[in-house]
Amino acid sequence: MFSNKLTYFLTITLFLVAGFVFLATPATAAVVPRLAVTDEVKDVTGDTDTEGIQVYGLRDESVPFKLTVTFQDTTSTPAVNTPVTGFGDDDEDIVLFAADSNNRIIENGATSSSIQRNTAGSIYTTTITARRNVSKVFIQVPAGAATTVASVAGNIVTPGQPTGVEASTDLHNTLTGASPTDRVQLIVNIVRSAAPPLTMSPDRSIAGNAPFTVTLTSTTAITLTDADIKVGGGSVDSLTSDAAKRVWTVTILPGVGRTQITVESSTTGSYIFPKGTFTVDTTGPVATIDGTPPIGGGLFVVTIAFDEPLQTGAALLTSEIAVVGGSITALNAISNTSTYVATLTPDPSATSVTVQVNAGAVADAGGVQNTATPSPARTFKVAPTAVPPATTPGQGNVRDLSGTVTISEIMFATVGDTNDIQWIELFNSSKTEAVALDADAGWELVIENYNDPRTTEEPLSGTINFKNKGKVKTILPRQAVLIVSTTGRNSNNRHKNSNNAHFVPTRVFDVYSELSAEFGMRARRYPFLHPTKGFHIRLVDGRNNIADQVGNLDGVAWTADEPAWQLSNGWTEGVRTSIIRRYDRQRARDGTRSDGWIPAVETSFLYLSEKRIETWYGNSSDHGSPGIRSGGELPVQLSQFRPNLTETGTVVIQWTTESEVDNAGFNILRSQTKTGEFKVINAQLIPGAGTTSERHAYVWTDTTVKPNLVYYYQIEDVSFAGDRQTLATVRLRGLVSAKGKLTTQWGQLKRLPD
Repeated sequence: MFSNKLTYFLTITLFLVAGFVFLATPATAAVVPRLAVTDEVKDVTGDTDTEGIQVYGLRDESVPFKLTVTFQDTTSTPAVNTPVTGFGDDDEDIVLFAADSNNRIIENGATSSSIQRNTAGSIYTTTITARRNVSKVFIQVPAGAATTVASVAGNIVTPGQPTGVEASTDLHNTLTGASPTDRVQLIVNIVRSAAPPLTMSPDRSIAGNAPFTVTLTSTTAITLTDADIKVGGGSVDSLTSDAAKRVWTVTILPGVGRTQITVESSTTGSYIFPKGTFTVDTTGPVATIDGTPPIGGGLFVVTIAFDEPLQTGAALLTSEIAVVGGSITALNAISNTSTYVATLTPDPSATSVTVQVNAGAVADAGGVQNTATPSPARTFKVAPTAVPPATTPGQGNVRDLSGTVTISEIMFATVGDTNDIQWIELFNSSKTEAVALDADAGWELVIENYNDPRTTEEPLSGTINFKNKGKVKTILPRQAVLIVSTTGRNSNNRHKNSNNAHFVPTRVFDVYSELSAEFGMRARRYPFLHPTKGFHIRLVDGRNNIADQVGNLDGVAWTADEPAWQLSNGWTEGVRTSIIRRYDRQRARDGTRSDGWIPAVETSFLYLSEKRIETWYGNSSDHGSPGIRSGGELPVQLSQFRPNLTETGTVVIQWTTESEVDNAGFNILRSQTKTGEFKVINAQLIPGAGTTSERHAYVWTDTTVKPNLVYYYQIEDVSFAGDRQTLATVRLRGLVSAKGKLTTQWGQLKRLPD
């Protein structure tokens, strides 16, 4: 029948108490009663002498079910129903015994209602009620319980004496001693289940020895206690419910060294629910290390991604990473993930750099520590460090480190003797390369302010060298740093959890504390970008190459040149606005021209605070976006991008964004090789969500694919300002056949690159 039924079955074969078998059916006993109930339990054992009744609810509630007794003449083939008389006239025509799960008799544990007969007199029905904690009901019809209509007194029997392997003494004696020798018997199992009203959350793997929770859900209000719950391999730490007392949360403490925890209903509890099995995760976090060294040598970035959440407060340290052939110059955690980004500097003559996370460096949520990962260690082949060629300012070539850093946004003073904080944002547009501002002689920011010949005040001009001053030494890929007049209030102070620490000390250079004399700042309120008319800012790398230059002056200090174009006045109804650099396909426009900039007040950054994406430095009322490019908060945070081949031969492309900033829409690009030319295949821009911190899902179909070709897809986002950024590149798995069907061979999957 099923696994929870009787561990033994009382047979209906005739045994003499003395121990020998006989089979004797009197001549007058051709009519035999057949006992039946509605079997509600799946038959998984193959036994036919027991039935099962499924019941939901409390362990001690009564369980009614219908019994049918049909009298049949067994001399006919097939047997035919035969009328009888006298059945039901005596209380002992149906004999009931009830037992609990330990096979002990429960007195009056089962009762029957009055017996009803059909018109023909061959079928009789009654309702049996199993009470309290009854698990089994034994139903017997003794010999002589009925007489045939022909008035032939009949021992209407199937002779037999039930016995049971492992039966308790009480039950065995009751059935074999107190009951008639000849009888027909049926055994009914009462199976109590959990749903409804009580269901448990699904089985799952849990992390190490950490506490975990399961939920028990009821269709009605109930009151659970610890006594209702049995935990194998652990214990109940707490038990709480929602206000309606329908959803109960059980916190389980795993035992030491356990690999499996079971949660089930207690045998003495009031409620029944199915058994849950939870496997303990005894494997520590495993790291995957990935990265691409640049052509020609130099700094490069690797990602160290663990395959499960790490223990709170268990950060990966530089000292826990073994590096051969180089060194780590920066290590940063990506917020809300188990991933770290490390900047590596190869040794001058190194041809390879090997990276491995030491054993015990981190632990998972359950406290299980990692082994040395990856195993074997990851080795990157690199060329000896070479001096890069001279660069074109601000062009954003990903292999030309000086060209990847540009002056991306400026907040300048508009009146003298101001308390408002000014800042300059430097942005690294590379997706893979970190830039070391302290390399060689050190990067420099040379600032010239407007020299007004009508005043005797000495103009503010000066040079910032990042190697000699400040804590800003590196700009990671797709991140920004700020050069500020003085440290001040910012969005980090007010929203530490929402901005991923844009303005940590290693990303902010305080001009006043480092170079107040250089820029003539007699107090913190004095600006380093002089007010009203103009300035020129030049960014020079450590080898004296010009990486970028911006502004409306000629760049020669102490000359009385007139501004080539007028700066934005910086004020809108009493509120300051920064100027934001324009980019075309990640290439910065000429920052010495007016069309290379746009006031922040004229962009959608004005609505960032309304969308819960705040970023500001100095005044929360400013219009600007300092640090918006830092950390993981790119204009579009893409969490999924997947092309799928359909049965009709088209490719359905799905992607999901977690947040979007100033996003006009998307382009889908396609190529037949991973490194080949990608071309836009959508006729019109696929609209984006603008600025939002909510998740959005998108679908687009490529109907132009051809049979037997390999395809790679890219997704590109386009900002309202026209900036473009490639978010992901994915290979389509499988080929399109001439009939439009998917034709992928296992050998192809193994040979083809990702």
